[in-house]
Amino acid sequence: MNQIARRLQAYCNEKFQGKHEVRVLNLENITTGWESEVYAFVLEHGQPSNRVREELILRLYSGEGAGEKSAREFRSIKRLYEVGYPVPQVYVMEHEQSPFGKPFILMEKIDGRVMWAQLDAANETVRAELITQFCKLFARLHQLDWHFFVEAAEQPRFHDPYTFGDEWFGIAHHFLEQFPDSGFRAVVEWLENRRALVPCYKPAPTHNDFHPGNVLVQPNDSPVVIDWTGFRISDARFDLAWTLVLADAYMGSEWRENILREYEHLSGEQVDALDCFIVFACVRRLFDVTTSILHGTEKMGMRADAIVAMKKSKTAHERVYQMLIERTGLRIKEVDEMLLSLHS
Repeated sequence: MNQIARRLQAYCNEKFQGKHEVRVLNLENITTGWESEVYAFVLEHGQPSNRVREELILRLYSGEGAGEKSAREFRSIKRLYEVGYPVPQVYVMEHEQSPFGKPFILMEKIDGRVMWAQLDAANETVRAELITQFCKLFARLHQLDWHFFVEAAEQPRFHDPYTFGDEWFGIAHHFLEQFPDSGFRAVVEWLENRRALVPCYKPAPTHNDFHPGNVLVQPNDSPVVIDWTGFRISDARFDLAWTLVLADAYMGSEWRENILREYEHLSGEQVDALDCFIVFACVRRLFDVTTSILHGTEKMGMRADAIVAMKKSKTAHERVYQMLIERTGLRIKEVDEMLLSLHS
């Protein structure tokens, strides 16, 4: 039994004292993302003649802001589950009392296949059906009543149509202060000059990393959405643009166009000022990757070994950069340096 398993066993013994003979079995590291470690395990308990086996997930949060991320994910999944949106059930969140030295959540393990793997293996007909299913989930999220996710006292600030854009600019300037030589200032100013083009009159719940790798399709073909650390009430176009940028970067422009067309059809609305939001998404992606590769991932709230996955995605980073250049005409010195370092 490794150290994680021993600590998890000790924690479960203490936490679930009402359960008889608790045992942690089959602990497996299934981490795939950049931000957290994920383990699957079986929690077995009960009398010898009637043992119960629960398949669970242990999600450990790393880097700066880990406590805030874990709390946000736990709270958002709980609310989404309550309104009937397809998410795993969450059971436990620990911060101060974590035996792992970092915050964690225990949640339901979903028996399902990653939609991205299904898309890769599918024929043209099945692929179209999966994209429709994906976009239905996405549009459904954005159509949920945002008021349910926000305390009444906080709701008035969302009535300002420039709240979400100004929040983005505030975060951008915070990072520019931390990394003054990053070279991103010119493109942030490009976006600020277009602030008047991006008011939001319809706040929405947003995921902020909605891609087929975060959708699990169960044996009965029903989907479940995972990885909610980025959940917030915002402008749905930030969420959509991020998904479109990832689709273009990793799967090609045809995928991006198909997802946009299907999303607009299912939501019943044409997306306005999309190019500005594509630039917002490109800046976010390139800043995360460039700063992580040149200055370290933990500053960005990610796992230390996420750098390995980033370095393997050079072609995707180049595509994101090209999308930004096509829309702004701007090059970024540190992005050029980062991409050059991946060639060496």
